[in-house]
Amino acid sequence: MTTVTSNDIQELKDLLSAMRQENREQMISLREETREQMISLREETRKQIDTLKEDNRKQLETLREENNKQFINLHKEITEVKIITAKIEGTIQSQAILTQKIPDLIEKVGELKNWKQIAIVAITAFTSATITWFIRGGNLKP
Repeated sequence: MTTVTSNDIQELKDLLSAMRQENREQMISLREETREQMISLREETRKQIDTLKEDNRKQLETLREENNKQFINLHKEITEVKIITAKIEGTIQSQAILTQKIPDLIEKVGELKNWKQIAIVAITAFTSATITWFIRGGNLKP
């Protein structure tokens, strides 16, 4: 077995404290590097967020403009439809008077269904007038 001397223990202690100091320094440097990386990441993220916000604003503006144009077009179309509807209603109102006369006309046409009787009466009247004319000598004097 080997014996451990106080010098050996002291050397181990010194070695351990040197390693601790080195680890502390590495940790500090790692912390600093991490902080710097985080700061740069934050800045990059802010820049990206700002560009995204600007892009979204532009897109919103274009969408608003398009919606406004569509709204104006729809308003024009609605106005045109209202004008056409008013013209159609005017036409319907003017034709309503004619529509009310249809039953009277149908009744008159129904009266003319007896055209055979009317034709017989007209032919008989014409024939009797012609015979009378011949009997009187063919002249129109009384």
